[in-house]
Amino acid sequence: SAADLLEGKLLGDYATDDDYDGDDSKSSRKKSGGFAKDYGSVALLLLLYTLQGVPMGLSASVSFILQEKGATYAEQGIFSLASWPFSLKILWAPIVDSAYFRSVGQRRSWLIPLQILVGLSLLYLSNHLGALISDKGSDVRTLAGIFFWIYALLASQDIAVDGWALTMLSRENVGLASTCNSVGQTAGFFVSFTGFLVLNAYGSVGLGGFITFWGAVFLTSALFVALKREVGADADDKTRESSRRLTVLGAYKQAFSIARLPSVVKLSAVLLTRAVAFSAAETLTQLKLLEKGVPKQHMATISALMTPVSVFLPVYVSRWTAGARPLDCVTATWMYRGFVALGASLVVLYVPANIKEVASGDAPIPWLYYACLYVWLSLYAGLNTTHFVAFMSFYSKVSDSAMGGTYMTLLNTVSNLGYKWCETATMFAIDAVSVKQCVGGGGEARLGSCAAEAAKNACVAAGNACVAADGPFHAAVCLTPVVAFAWLRVAGKHIDRLQKGGKAKWKVRKSPGR
Repeated sequence: SAADLLEGKLLGDYATDDDYDGDDSKSSRKKSGGFAKDYGSVALLLLLYTLQGVPMGLSASVSFILQEKGATYAEQGIFSLASWPFSLKILWAPIVDSAYFRSVGQRRSWLIPLQILVGLSLLYLSNHLGALISDKGSDVRTLAGIFFWIYALLASQDIAVDGWALTMLSRENVGLASTCNSVGQTAGFFVSFTGFLVLNAYGSVGLGGFITFWGAVFLTSALFVALKREVGADADDKTRESSRRLTVLGAYKQAFSIARLPSVVKLSAVLLTRAVAFSAAETLTQLKLLEKGVPKQHMATISALMTPVSVFLPVYVSRWTAGARPLDCVTATWMYRGFVALGASLVVLYVPANIKEVASGDAPIPWLYYACLYVWLSLYAGLNTTHFVAFMSFYSKVSDSAMGGTYMTLLNTVSNLGYKWCETATMFAIDAVSVKQCVGGGGEARLGSCAAEAAKNACVAAGNACVAADGPFHAAVCLTPVVAFAWLRVAGKHIDRLQKGGKAKWKVRKSPGR
């Protein structure tokens, strides 16, 4: 039936955490017949991961608005630091994993207050937006600080949810955690980024009101978490008791022991370098399009049309990422992603000359250009999402559930750090080497340099835009296939070795602090 087909695609015959043996010749997979008992758990995981994506979408909306207000790439780099807590969460993950109220539950002890704090923080932000963002200049550092705090709360929630997912889902369905993560965060990002920009463009809602709404949603969601009984689906009594006896100091020793494993060290090297090749295309393309005058509501609409790709593709590719070697699909499609990234340069080069008139309604919508932009974005997002799901699936397979969320958190932290350092470094580097001109008169008149802070502020205050030259961006994008090829030649061998052998090389021989 159609329902059975959908269930099969959703589960993708996930190999379980304990079944993984890295054997190329066989795949120890289990059937998905027990999915019915996990419906409620999957629904809650989707809710929690969706809510994690909401503030991420809100920060992306703020980034767009800052660019519209004349922010430089360096200021965007400062604002990008707000999301760094996801790359630093291993510093406090052992505390989240080991300190809790037994009567409430290991994960709910953190999730309930965290969601309340996120809700209150969003309500505070909504009441102070007017002073932080304006046409005369924005307080980027304060904005970055507020969002840094919110991201820190979300990162803590992510630790708890990742750990809960390993015991909330039954053994045969534990691989669904990566699908819930990808689908949920994509949906949350879409609603709060694309949803806001579209509604805002038509005057339906302001940023302050939108943030207020989501603050209330977070406060309400804490109730759903409180109502969920925290019982590990397949966790045995021995695992639960050892988890209770794990001290905070022992948890830090545990995390350090995991980080020292040779397999984890090699995987970390792969994760910290995998985003280098694609950073320019991923970080700057949308900002460049905004600079060129592409209306943000049009970009939001295109993003909305891409949502089915981002939401359903993880379900579709699970058939390839569910076996004993999920990273094979990464190495097989890596260079495709490298060449597709070149499209970033093309979509910036061929922005219609009358795009600013399109925004004001004085020129027809360039449907052909938008169609090409959509095709390119969909292709790139598809490859990017495939790689994300493959790595998440691999983390689920090699993580030791006896160590709670610490193992998964460590791998996710390194993965996020690999993206974030590239994003921030790219923004600062491109800003440093780009020639900046004050542009007015619909983009045609150049009114002098605005490299200095005072000149930039004067340019923006006069209603003009301080625009960076495109040359460094195009140069960085054109190098993408070269850097991607070099990375694949070096990292591909390590990826192959990491997928070989048994589960033993991913386990700590002796758990400390117990």
